[in-house]
Amino acid sequence: MWFLRRSRDKWKQKSQARKEELKRSKNRVADVTKSRDHWRKETERLRQRVQELEAQNEALSNQLAAEKKDGLIAVLAARG
Repeated sequence: MWFLRRSRDKWKQKSQARKEELKRSKNRVADVTKSRDHWRKETERLRQRVQELEAQNEALSNQLAAEKKDGLIAVLAARG
């Protein structure tokens, strides 16, 4: 009966090794999922910031153009 005991012991070792590998895999999936969610949120936050800065840039460009136009008109009026 020693061969049955040896077979059982090998089966238990394989089973334990698979169980440990499954646990490592599940932990890895959880880590990757958490990381992906973090970077997805960070990307969205940065996209919103870019939109805010683009809007601010547009407003400042418009303001500068208006000031240049007003300044040019004032210079021409002073000359005229």
